[in-house]
Amino acid sequence: MMSTPLFALLLSVACSPPISPRLACPSCRQALQEKSYRRHLAFCAPDLLDPEGWAAGDCAVVQRHCSRLHRPGSAAARALELRFGFGGKPAVTSQQRLAAEMGWTNRRTRDTIAKFLHAIPPVSEPSDRLQVLYEDASMLVVNKPAGVGVTPEHRWRGGSVLNWVMWHLSRDAAPPQDGRGRGGGGGQRRRGRGGRGGRRTPAPAPEPRPCHRLDLNTSGALVFAKTPEAASALMSQFESRRVRKAYAALCTAPPGESLVEGEICRVDGVQHCERRVCGPGESGQAARTSLVVVADSAAGGEAGSAGAAGGECLLLARPEQGRTHQVRLHCAAAGSPILGDALYGGGEGRGPLQRHGLHALALTLVSPATGAPLEVVAPLADDMRRAALEAGLRMRSAGAGRA
Repeated sequence: MMSTPLFALLLSVACSPPISPRLACPSCRQALQEKSYRRHLAFCAPDLLDPEGWAAGDCAVVQRHCSRLHRPGSAAARALELRFGFGGKPAVTSQQRLAAEMGWTNRRTRDTIAKFLHAIPPVSEPSDRLQVLYEDASMLVVNKPAGVGVTPEHRWRGGSVLNWVMWHLSRDAAPPQDGRGRGGGGGQRRRGRGGRGGRRTPAPAPEPRPCHRLDLNTSGALVFAKTPEAASALMSQFESRRVRKAYAALCTAPPGESLVEGEICRVDGVQHCERRVCGPGESGQAARTSLVVVADSAAGGEAGSAGAAGGECLLLARPEQGRTHQVRLHCAAAGSPILGDALYGGGEGRGPLQRHGLHALALTLVSPATGAPLEVVAPLADDMRRAALEAGLRMRSAGAGRA
């Protein structure tokens, strides 16, 4: 007969959750969970994470910032040159071997590399597509175009709204030709780490931080904080639901209800991001969204009545939370899937609208700089406006035009 302690041990093993697979970093050999593996390598061994991207341009970015941040010939510069193989030299990819060559501890080697890679800011990238809706000392709100990510797929490659905002803020911070500072910080300089012979480099402006997210193909109002303090204050407002949000949604049919309440669950076993309304007995994230019809093809209707007419319509959606895909999912749950939202029953885009017809129309929040309430409205995206006109949509008689 099995002893009680052994039986209890086997029972605890059988009932315990499965252990996440662990991977070893090929450079520092640290054991990592699969979900944190790529992020760790981005700040430890970017050359091993993406060899093609490294050869195509990432190496040049890292080498340039090594020259900017560290005095040539310094111990840190030499360690980085050995680790990443600048100048065509073979890279010392093993941090243990690098530590031995430098006469350092493994911890000092690891910390030197990670701190340096974290200090490299995202690239700043000019774009005539950046539309600033509001700006003060603490924040700015921009009108994000559809098809452009909030942040880049890689910090050093650009192609996102964050990179455009970096360029915008760097222009404001740079000293003009006559030497007078603009924006208060452009002329500050600091001494590098090289001691008395260290190079003097301009004090970098704090990296702007997006305070919320919009899907890749969602357009509209997007908030960036200029400082860590402003980011903390703004994100606190979003998390505590003190920010009022309004979305314009071009939908395939009017909703069957004006208020949708349904917890949101993840969809497991899919590569892409997908959500669903939780079934009976399931526990998910609480979510509540109000839906108001503001334009349709019926003449003389009153704004807000649900299901009054068939065909496409323009909704004003007000989510109380900010769950992933909340508006898209709740529109579909109300029988009013968003046009072009194939993931949630809205089919493919058509005519001028070749993406899902969702636009972050308005935000009401408090500016950390002024302490005053602020409402910012982003003009409806041109492709949604043209699609609404082609569909013959007309504004309803009352309350239709205000976000």
